[in-house]
Amino acid sequence: MARRQGGKPTIGPAARRLLEGRRLLIATNRGPVTFGVDRAGELRPRRGSGGLVTALSHVGRHVPLTWLAAPMSEGDRRAAGDPALIDGATRDEELRLRFAQVERPAYEAAYNVIANPMLWFLQHQMYELPYRPMLDAGALRAWDTGYVPVNRAFAEALLAEAGRDPAPRIMLHDYHLYLAAQTIRERRPQAVLSHFTHIPWPPSSLWQPMRPAIRSEIVAGLAANDVVAFQTERYAHNYLRSVESFLPDARVDYRSRRVTLADGHAALVRHYPISIDVEATRAVARSARARRLAEQMAASTRERVIVRVDRLEPSKNILRGFAAFETLLQRNPRLRGRVTFLAFLVPSRTMLREYGDYGRRVQAEVDRINARYGRAGYRHVQLFYENDYAQALAGLSIADVVLVNPLIDGMNLVAKEAAVVAERDAAIVLSETAGAYDQMADGVLAVAPADVVGTADALAEALAMPRAERTERIARLRAGVEREDITWWLRRQLNDLAAVATTRGR
Repeated sequence: MARRQGGKPTIGPAARRLLEGRRLLIATNRGPVTFGVDRAGELRPRRGSGGLVTALSHVGRHVPLTWLAAPMSEGDRRAAGDPALIDGATRDEELRLRFAQVERPAYEAAYNVIANPMLWFLQHQMYELPYRPMLDAGALRAWDTGYVPVNRAFAEALLAEAGRDPAPRIMLHDYHLYLAAQTIRERRPQAVLSHFTHIPWPPSSLWQPMRPAIRSEIVAGLAANDVVAFQTERYAHNYLRSVESFLPDARVDYRSRRVTLADGHAALVRHYPISIDVEATRAVARSARARRLAEQMAASTRERVIVRVDRLEPSKNILRGFAAFETLLQRNPRLRGRVTFLAFLVPSRTMLREYGDYGRRVQAEVDRINARYGRAGYRHVQLFYENDYAQALAGLSIADVVLVNPLIDGMNLVAKEAAVVAERDAAIVLSETAGAYDQMADGVLAVAPADVVGTADALAEALAMPRAERTERIARLRAGVEREDITWWLRRQLNDLAAVATTRGR
């Protein structure tokens, strides 16, 4: 266990060895603060959304941090030229936010043509290959004039932040920035670089429909780092196989999990399961507003409560979750009118047609189930369609059962949040294909995401589970999340980067 300061675990001496007076540089697509423009034309900061922002905001509590993000709104682009305004909005002396200088057309091509519709769908294995992806002239142009220049712009901005430091410490994040390390490595060969991919890395066979030059650039771009990191051991192994498949001049050592490129550069391939800030999560769940919301929701439910919390998107497998709930009601008539399903669904990528279509199908399915099984003044499924973190945690706190059944997930932090805020010792039903399953398998009820009947059976088992067994299971899960929390996740990465820096120094 790392030493504690003020009752909180610290990341230990690794950060001091690694940074040696430097600021840690982090780059992500989305920043911890984004700026809107009010009716008077004034800039208004608001907290960035998403699990990655929540997780990485924790880093600034431990080390001096400069966080580079893309300007995602007109307000961000205006704020980019006023560092004092940005610093005032972050309200954290140790965290300095900066925006990369990215042209809007290039960003939109990178984000709306390559990153989300293509890489996200491919890596979550959601393509219908007879139809998509379609690498037409527009997609190839978006790669050349969008994704590649945006990655180069991030690299240039990071180098500018590093100043004259010949060996800056840089952590890149996620599928938007697969190529940035190559530019940094060319300009600062001694830079200490890592890249963490938060979403799944699929088997190499799923990359084969892609243009060979693109898939090779992605794999090689990651290998330019010193540490290439993933959520699970399975995803790390899949990346090693991708290097073997698409970079014939590289050497892959599966035992040491090391990739050596033709120029001699070596990259470690590691997995670090991301987690949550346990104390901060509990603080939100115990806030006055969350407690009030929990009481209101409890008053609107019946004897037993099933809860799910997800972004409203196809990879979360929401439709099959509701199909399983309907199967549960069909096969267990005694549960009708006695169980309530609370679904907290956060709007996500609403500009994409697939997401809009999926959202409409989810709403139609909820309406149909309620019409078929509902009674006067009572709905079996209550849908909350908004981004309200306190409300979602309040729902998890009153759950008897939590359903987490994604098709595939890099991690899925909802399962971990449920383990630490559940006040009714909730049983957790979890897909085997969620990254969190690797750490939580011994305490959850496992399901295959496409198995609707199996999921219904797991829900029935969870509802019938004796309280003593639920208590024992959730205690095991809670202890695991507390032990392997967000500080543990960060500490392991900094330890490995510190070892790289020490070796390079010698």
